[in-house]
Amino acid sequence: MSRPIPIEEMVETFKRNHKTSHLFKIDNFSLLKKHQIQRVESSVFYIGGHKWKIIVYVVSQLIPQWHPKKNVKWNFEPSSTPLWKGFSKLMSLADLESKGFLIGDCCMFGATLVGVEPGPHGTAECFSLIEKPLNHRVTWLMTKFSSFEPGEIHYSNEFVVGNRKWRIKVQEKHKSFSVYLSGEGFINDARKTKTFAKFKLRVLDQTKQKHIEKTESDWVDEEPGDKNGFEDFMPLSKLGEPYLVNDKLYVGVDFEVISMTKDC
Repeated sequence: MSRPIPIEEMVETFKRNHKTSHLFKIDNFSLLKKHQIQRVESSVFYIGGHKWKIIVYVVSQLIPQWHPKKNVKWNFEPSSTPLWKGFSKLMSLADLESKGFLIGDCCMFGATLVGVEPGPHGTAECFSLIEKPLNHRVTWLMTKFSSFEPGEIHYSNEFVVGNRKWRIKVQEKHKSFSVYLSGEGFINDARKTKTFAKFKLRVLDQTKQKHIEKTESDWVDEEPGDKNGFEDFMPLSKLGEPYLVNDKLYVGVDFEVISMTKDC
């Protein structure tokens, strides 16, 4: 199935014609199923002076119309916690493709607010999943390891994978060697939003290449933090040869999948 106009032109048409709307375009849609990602959130967007995350409905790429067509009203009262409103069963996955909402592994979702002051145009963002991104494997050499104090926290230098910065964190804790991945800031003008990452943390075997590895798959918050990883990565009693050699230890991360979000 082909779309009647290029996707870039369709996005611009919706932004121009729906001035109180936000469009959420997902590329590589099939990778959501492949990597068992059950939920995807838009970034925070601003309409009518308020912050929102998207109320999802599907945008056809064959004809310029929203689905569903009916308006739904809710009263959002001021609250200290997010309020979620929407549809649990909007459309089947089979209909998503057969009715022209999923074309070329690309699908678009949108939200329109009625009765608010329109801006100069609507907004749009593009979310995509990237397998084995550029520079997906990073290794950190830790020297003079014996000089570290028990319980002391250590961070690698920042490195860039996808459109944000990362660091590896290690710590000796509760008779275990803990290893975490810390999501840091974003590069350039990338949207600051949650990042999906499927990655493997590693302590390298320097003699037989039988590395200790553990895999994690989770959404990393937009604010810097290091909750993603393993407190009990390996027992401290095993942190000797062949992993720690000549007072040097190699700790690394290998990204299998990462999400990227940008304006479109």
